[in-house]
Amino acid sequence: MQIGGLGTNNTATLGGTSQIQKTAKKTVENAITDGFVKQIQTLAREDAEKGIYMDTEFLQMRRARMEQYVSPDRAGPMSQVNSIMRDLAKEQERVKVFLERLMGNCSAKVQSDSIGQTSEIYSPDGEVIASYNSFGGGWTKIQTKAELAFKGETTMIYYHAYKEARAEMKAAAQGQSPADAATVDIRA
Repeated sequence: MQIGGLGTNNTATLGGTSQIQKTAKKTVENAITDGFVKQIQTLAREDAEKGIYMDTEFLQMRRARMEQYVSPDRAGPMSQVNSIMRDLAKEQERVKVFLERLMGNCSAKVQSDSIGQTSEIYSPDGEVIASYNSFGGGWTKIQTKAELAFKGETTMIYYHAYKEARAEMKAAAQGQSPADAATVDIRA
């Protein structure tokens, strides 16, 4: 079935959980380069000197990196699904449509009746990346396994760099040499 130039199928059911996890791991590994790790460590040290854990600059840098290298395109599919939901609302009929081949081969499940509309957008491997609820919720971006793994990895890198910087500062304040402070690198 074609609605607004978009087809329907079951693209969302093609991916399995293990494939999503493999893809997420690879995506995170590619996004966390040695240069990026150094940037995280530098910001952690600066934050340690300020006494602020995960200051705004780190959070903004991490979000920008995640959006560029990890996050799926949500804007295109969300825009297309908004248009479809507006069309379905005008008709006020019960509609259940599975969309295929949205931008980037995403798919969507759209439901509409006289009470309201709901929708879920799936990545090509079947992971929910956004949902919509007309009952006051609007659009919600759903974090992917890759995004969650990316945040976890970058948090640990930051945590260890921050902890090391604080230990060095404490050692310096107590008259010890920075070489006495222990360092740990837990990157996978």
